[in-house]
Amino acid sequence: MAVRSFTPVQLIVFSCLIEVLSMMSLSTFPSLIPVFRTEWGISNAEAGAISGLFFAGELLAVMVLSALTDRMDAKPIFIASLVLSAAAAFGFMLSYDVWSGGFWRLLQGIALGGTYMPGLKILTDHLPITHRARGTSFYTAVYYLAAGLSYFVTLEAEPLIGWQWTFGLSGLGPMIAVILAFRMIPASPPPAQRPDTALFDYRPVLRNRRALGLSILYALHNMELIAFSSWLIPFFVYSQSIQSPGSWGVDLNLGSIAALVSLIALPASVIGNEIAQRIGRQVVIVAVMLASAAIAVSFGLLGSSAFVILTIVAFLYSISIAADSSTISAGLVHVADPRYKGTTISLYSIIGFTGAALGPIIFGIALDLGGGEGNATAWVIAFSTIAALGLLGPIALWRLVGFKSIDP
Repeated sequence: MAVRSFTPVQLIVFSCLIEVLSMMSLSTFPSLIPVFRTEWGISNAEAGAISGLFFAGELLAVMVLSALTDRMDAKPIFIASLVLSAAAAFGFMLSYDVWSGGFWRLLQGIALGGTYMPGLKILTDHLPITHRARGTSFYTAVYYLAAGLSYFVTLEAEPLIGWQWTFGLSGLGPMIAVILAFRMIPASPPPAQRPDTALFDYRPVLRNRRALGLSILYALHNMELIAFSSWLIPFFVYSQSIQSPGSWGVDLNLGSIAALVSLIALPASVIGNEIAQRIGRQVVIVAVMLASAAIAVSFGLLGSSAFVILTIVAFLYSISIAADSSTISAGLVHVADPRYKGTTISLYSIIGFTGAALGPIIFGIALDLGGGEGNATAWVIAFSTIAALGLLGPIALWRLVGFKSIDP
């Protein structure tokens, strides 16, 4: 099936549309942790483990699939992963405990690993250098739109059709994406100058200190982002449960709030990248990570405060988490050796998604050790733990990336 030739702007728009559809199941399980806690009797650590398995699957996939894009056309990998995404969403309908849910969530993560980063490589392969930074910025920022839409659809659908059919509904997104990808995504063959190393030889990338440093920054960013997104709804549920009857926010739709909290991250990510191109990526990254750590601790402390205050700070926290994401990813594209672009993205993803997998698990363990989801101090401990780990970011930037401009 022939693919039309698109302008750079059209290609960015179509890539982002397909990305959103491919991620319809992204926030399904985190949105429904309170439901599964009741249905399956799982602990916070077990809920965190299921969330972490999603990103462990993504890690396994990018380890192989992103590196393969240096040696073969990325489009078949992308489309096959969309098919797996739909199948895994339908498969989750059969889950009945931690192990079965974790298995299907792992497959959903593998599917995302075969679409998200290979999709970024396809996009940047076909964009002129004048559009590459902004294309990367919009593509990575649309992740937040996808997460927010998934939150909203999940929490609106579950009371009406139950969690099983809600997962089935989420599988329709990647099914539609398969059809669109055939028509709109161009082939992306490997470069004429092939890598002169074995498939999983990461030594050339590891010698690129800036790429390694940006990968560590991406891991710390993902750790905080996924911990926040995985535990936002349970934290809101806890806060609503201790509000005075009739107070503002007790009856608010948490799905709508979570969707908006995630959605505001999209412009924050794009604007952060625009500012970074003017004042320097490193300055933006350090400022954002320090601010995010401070807001994380404040957010944990506000669990028992008025719900309106907690909601406002949730928006601020989402903005602070997202403000450096496009900046980090666009910087990685700039510093990657063209011969090892897929391998560089693979290592970036491996390190980054390791952070994503660990984030919700670390948070859940800290929450349990602090006294559980009904204890105000436990939430403070959990958010503070993630904040403390995030403070490693400026150190990694200073030691590996440096403060010389990343942009060409």
